[in-house]
Amino acid sequence: MRQPCVMPPRPERCGAAGAGRRAGLWACSGLLGLLLGACSTPPAPPLNPVQLQLQARNQNGVRAWQRGDLPAALGSYREALTAAQSVEDFDAAGTALLNLAAVHGRLGQADAAQARLDLIVNAPQRYSLALQAQAAARKALLFLDQADPASALRWADRAETNCAEPCALAPAMANLRAYLALRQGDARRAADLATRAARLAAGAGLGAEQANGLRLAGRAETRLGNTGAAAALLAQALQLDSELGLPERIALDLQCSAENEERRGQPAMARDFYERALVVAQAAGDSVTVQTLRTRLATAAAIPPP
Repeated sequence: MRQPCVMPPRPERCGAAGAGRRAGLWACSGLLGLLLGACSTPPAPPLNPVQLQLQARNQNGVRAWQRGDLPAALGSYREALTAAQSVEDFDAAGTALLNLAAVHGRLGQADAAQARLDLIVNAPQRYSLALQAQAAARKALLFLDQADPASALRWADRAETNCAEPCALAPAMANLRAYLALRQGDARRAADLATRAARLAAGAGLGAEQANGLRLAGRAETRLGNTGAAAALLAQALQLDSELGLPERIALDLQCSAENEERRGQPAMARDFYERALVVAQAAGDSVTVQTLRTRLATAAAIPPP
């Protein structure tokens, strides 16, 4: 995905399952570049007033997203979209629409998110294949949240069809398919798909998506009774998410590890993982996960040691 587009990968739940302004960089190619081994990059042209406005609005949106101020992020990306539309910069407008869809999705406004994305997928004459692919991938994830697996798979296929090789969306779409396989009870297929997703993500340097794949593969192995393999996979996911500084994912890794320890008859270790997950969720202000973990801890406390 193009870097200016702020669309963090969607975490799945345990037990359930852009280009704003063009970068101005020119690719070096051809025999001359090969002979010299490197080539210089000409300076980017100065930004015009609208591009400066776009840059500022996008930066404001990123900062608002990072501090959790979603209404402010929504406002900044709306302003970015208006600025892009005023000069018919379709790359920047497409990125703004993707970012708006991401914020709407986080706010639970699925219909609004889908409407933003439809503006991209219904106008192929304006938006590039790369933007079409990103919009299709986001629609797939939204349909997954809306418990519409058939639509999720259809849009995942479309995302990968429009995505140039090597496709940066492939790991996320493989994880989506793994999640659906796990939810449908096909743990073996889920493990295979998630392992493939983790491998693709590692090759592309997509650490968060790699961790998603490892976590899903670990959950699948737990279902298959391979609790030792599951523990190793979940530990790898936890290490990656810790390095990336993702509290929501860290709590999820710990919760999945606790469930795996319960499965292999280690209640003391399960309680320890649940307690760690609870501390992380409380520190992150995730009240829904806190309540879930308190319930799990109460249940785990009632399980006597073997």
